[in-house]
Amino acid sequence: MPRAGLSSWKPSGFRLLLSGLAPRTTTARISLMLFLVILAGSALLLILLERATQTQLDREAQARITAIAETAERTWRRNGIEAAVTILDGELAVPGPLIIHLAARDGSLLLGNLARWPARVPSDRRYYRVPAMHTEHGDIEPYMVTARPMPNGYRLLVGRSLEAEVQLQSTLTMLLAVALPVAALLAWLTSKLVVSIITDRARGIADVVGEVTAGKLHARVDLPPGPPADAFDSMGQAFNVMLARVESVLDELRAVTDGLAHDLRSPLTRLKARIDKLQQGSVIDAADLEAVSAEAESLLGMLDTSLEITRAEAGIGRDRFEVVDLSQMVADLADMYGPLAEDAGVELAVQPGLTRVTALAHRQLLGRALANLIDNALRYGAIGKRIELAAERTDGGARLVVGDHGPGIPTAQRREALRRFGRLDAARGRQGQRLQGAGLGLSLAAAVARLHGGTLTLADNKPGLQVAIDLPAVPAAE
Repeated sequence: MPRAGLSSWKPSGFRLLLSGLAPRTTTARISLMLFLVILAGSALLLILLERATQTQLDREAQARITAIAETAERTWRRNGIEAAVTILDGELAVPGPLIIHLAARDGSLLLGNLARWPARVPSDRRYYRVPAMHTEHGDIEPYMVTARPMPNGYRLLVGRSLEAEVQLQSTLTMLLAVALPVAALLAWLTSKLVVSIITDRARGIADVVGEVTAGKLHARVDLPPGPPADAFDSMGQAFNVMLARVESVLDELRAVTDGLAHDLRSPLTRLKARIDKLQQGSVIDAADLEAVSAEAESLLGMLDTSLEITRAEAGIGRDRFEVVDLSQMVADLADMYGPLAEDAGVELAVQPGLTRVTALAHRQLLGRALANLIDNALRYGAIGKRIELAAERTDGGARLVVGDHGPGIPTAQRREALRRFGRLDAARGRQGQRLQGAGLGLSLAAAVARLHGGTLTLADNKPGLQVAIDLPAVPAAE
């Protein structure tokens, strides 16, 4: 219960009424909003049209009576009262909605078709609307009038009937009364059409998500050809990219599961056989223990590498990015792998004239990926007797290159080679050598490249295989 001195807030009856009347669905709210906006816009347009018509008619009436009054005044000052009266008589002789009242100094009517000077209309050259004025014909009509002083104490009033304007305004008002319901109907139909289009587009995306949830991973949002035309196309395109990524991850997961099941079976079988042999013997052979340890180490290495690939694909490690000297990394790895290459009879050649090339990278992961590429080149491309290492600047950033002159990888098999456990046939290895790899080296290097926002590319080294890791440029702050 509320504490003393504090009153619990309760919504007012008006707020409760509004909340009860407000649409509860998004589509209904959009429909109501469109209806109100279109209706309000139509009503405003019709009202502005009526006001603009009235303003234009007022300007025309003012221009007409001003021209008569100014002409009479100029003529009076130049040629006298007789000339001015002649002009005013000529205007009165033309049938039309015009009134003129020329008053003498004593207020009597000297000339005109208006018997009495209207009340509250001073001779100040301004314009006045007189809603009801009696003319010499006995008609009562609204008029626009202006009055001004003339020489020798005379006064001149000139006016024009607004009856046509009143009739036009009446017609516009009637049209407004008819047009507003029509505008309301059109607004309602338009809102329904727009909401229907939005609902169809949203339902299409929801249906695809439902199909994917049901297991149809190949389902995609239907999109028109070309670049996105609106927000729905952009959202559909983003959904398709996400679904393609989900399908790829699930395919990769299946491949990892199948690969682990396949690749772990043989070493686990050998490991079990060696343990059984040790259990049966009375004396433990050091060679057997060493073989068991090697098998266990191989299994741990395979699992560690698979875990590193998963972490890299999940984006883990970006917080440890730093500016790395790629040229120094290449030189260090060349020194480290030099003795192994020499034992295998392979020349490990570093790009001549290697200059400083930098990139924003995870030093350990990138070094591990490059080391895997060199190890693969020694394992599979040693038959070519030469391996090239390079670090180059590119327009988009930097590139690390490892090339060998072995059998290479056919174009049709390169995609498979980048998959986890995607090992190819023995023709890629050295003749007579049993391949010990788990098919994770290229997959790890590709995952590390993606972690850095780059790409890994396999190309023909003519002969052999060239592997390139392209990395983005270092930010300007470096």
